[in-house]
Parts: sequence; C-alpha cells; structure tokens
Amino acid sequence: MTTFLAIILLAILLWLIPHYYQSWRRHYLRSRPLTGEQQQLIAEILPLYRHLRGQQQKELLANIALFLHEKEFVGCEDLQVTERMRTAVAAHACLLLLGRENRCYPNLYTVLLYPETYVATETHRDGYIETVGHSAREGEAHYRGPVVLSWGDLAEDLQHPEQGRNVALHEFAHKIDEEDGYYDGRPLFDAAEKGKNWAQVLGAEFERLQRRAHEGEQEAPAVLDLYGAESPAEFFAVATESFFVIPTAMRTAHPRLYRELQNFYRLDPAALLSGNPAAGQYPG
Repeated sequence: MTTFLAIILLAILLWLIPHYYQSWRRHYLRSRPLTGEQQQLIAEILPLYRHLRGQQQKELLANIALFLHEKEFVGCEDLQVTERMRTAVAAHACLLLLGRENRCYPNLYTVLLYPETYVATETHRDGYIETVGHSAREGEAHYRGPVVLSWGDLAEDLQHPEQGRNVALHEFAHKIDEEDGYYDGRPLFDAAEKGKNWAQVLGAEFERLQRRAHEGEQEAPAVLDLYGAESPAEFFAVATESFFVIPTAMRTAHPRLYRELQNFYRLDPAALLSGNPAAGQYPG
C-alpha cells in the first residue's frame, strides 16, 4: 500500500513540476525589461501605446518580452530579420492579448518573414481529384503552427494606417480564433455570457458584407475589406484589423460590431485615440 501511494505521489509530482516550471518561466520572461531601443520602436510602431494607461503599458511590454524570448523569427528568401521587424510583429500580436488571461500563443513557435508578397502552394481536393495551384499571399496562420508574414506588406500597412489594414493583426486574429480548436470566427470567451450577442451581431454584419461583395459595392470610405466576406474566420480577422487601425471610422459605420469587439478585446481604441483614457478603459 505504501509503495502504491508513493508511486501515485511521484506521478502527481511528475505532472505538476513541468506545469509549475512553465508558469515560473513565463513569469520570469515577462519580468525581463525590454531595451530602450525596443521600447522606442513600440511607441513609434504602435500608435495606441502612448494612449494606454500605465498598467496597460506594463502588461503589454511584459507580453512582448515573453513573445520575443519564446518565438523564433526566420527570414525567408534571404531576408535579414531586424529588431524593428521582430518588435513590430510582437507588438501587434501582443496587443490582441491585452487585458485577457493568456499564455502568449503557446502553440506558436516560429514566425516566418518574407521580404514581399510571396507565392504559396495550395492543394484542393474534390472527391478523389486533387489539384495543386499557387497563390500570392501577404500572410497566413497555420493551425497550431507558424505565422507567415510579408514584411513589405506589413511595412506598407504601418506607413498608411488610413487604409485600415494590418497583416500582422489579421494573422494573429486567426491565432486567437483557433484557441477553441476551430477557425470559425468565434474566439474563446472567458465567460459564456460575454459572448451571448456575438453570433447574432457578427452573423448579421458578415451577411451584410457578403451582400456588398456580391453586388461589388464598397463602402466610401472603406471600413471593412471585402475579403472578410470569404468566411466567418476571415470576417473576424478583417474586423479586428479595422477595430485597431481605424477604430473611429469603424465605430461610426459599424457601432454594434465595434461594441462586440470592444467587449472581447477589453479595449476602446477610438476613445483612447480621442485623448480620453478613462473612456478607453474597458470596465470589465
């Protein structure tokens, strides 16, 4: 009996030790200070940063520190990955985590960066028939796998935020979406009641965008990219881009959609950019 209990206790310890080690390791890496260069780059690259409250800035910097220590950046097609590139990707990825319990994309180990739009191979299956094609891409997020980004396109997005696009936000929104095991446009909420209106609001907005895409109608000025009409997952990613990049325009054109994203991301970017930090603080 004593031997049996000892085996049970040993098994419990073997299960607990890796869990507590990972928890300690993440806490330690989050506490590592970023360099002055990295903090300056974040303030330059992320307009929302300077409008955040002190505690929010501290949380964001901690998550960025963890991201930069945990994730490997690989340059493709001879691209030399710079500190600016690494910091830009990490800052946008971690902005999506602000105010929410998270383990900083635990299933992501590698970020692949291409110098410009790249060509990816696509395999399509129709019954027993399989065809292989190629398509030009700015980025992609593999389920429980790497994120791939075109640095040239992200740099263009950062230079022209008025276009409402940001490929890093788009692809990391897909990684947020996959947390419940599906790419379905409904992320994982920390409480069921917080997402009670999500399906109704996003479903109606998705159908509205699909009608516009079918009719070839574009908003003037454009707020939601028509690419979001491809699927609920793409709609969530496109809406996330607009929410963070052109929040005032989105709040005006799509107030109910804006409110759902505000509730999920626990942030009010439009209020923050207007210079009202109290209004920009999510109350929950």
